[in-house]
Amino acid sequence: MRVRVLVLAVLLACAMAVPAFAAGKMAYVDLSTTFDQYEKTRIYDEKLTEVQAQKEKDLEQIANEIKALEDKMSLLSVEEKAAKQKELDEKNNKLRQMSQQVLNDMRRDRDEKLKEILQDIEKAVQEYAQKNGYDYIFNDRVLLYGAANADVTQDIIDQLNSGYKTTGKTEKTDKTDKTVKAN
Repeated sequence: MRVRVLVLAVLLACAMAVPAFAAGKMAYVDLSTTFDQYEKTRIYDEKLTEVQAQKEKDLEQIANEIKALEDKMSLLSVEEKAAKQKELDEKNNKLRQMSQQVLNDMRRDRDEKLKEILQDIEKAVQEYAQKNGYDYIFNDRVLLYGAANADVTQDIIDQLNSGYKTTGKTEKTDKTDKTVKAN
C-alpha cells in the first residue's frame, strides 16, 4: 500500500514538473553564424593575418640567407666549407626556433582572441535573454529541431556588432592615444 502511494506521489510530481518546464520561454542561437558575422571576429582575423604575413616574410628572409650560403658553399674549398658549415648550422637552428616560436605565438594569440569572442557572445546572449524575458537560450548544436521563430541568432549578432562598433572605436582611439603619448 505504501509503495502504491509513493509511486503515485512520484508520478504526480513528475506530471506537474513537465508543464512547469514547458512553460519557460525558449530560443536558440546558431553559434557558428554568430561567430562568423561578429565584426570583432573579422577584425581579429585581419590583424592575425597581417601579423602572420609579416612573420612569414621574416622567416622567408632567413631561409633565403641559408639558400644563398648553401649556394656559395659549393664554390668554396674544403677548409672554407668547414668554416661556413658552422654558420649554416646556426642559421638553420635559428630558422627552426623562429618557426616554432612563430607557430606557438600565433596559436596562443588565436586562442586568446577566440576565447574573448566566445565570452562576448555568451555575455550578449545572457543580456538578450534577461532583457527579453527568455528562460532558456540554447546553442543550435544541441538541438534536433528548432522552430525558425525561436532562432534569435540575428538579434544576437546585431547586439554584438552594435556594441562592438561603440566600444571598438573607443578601444582603437585609446590605443592610438597611447602610441602618440609614448612618442
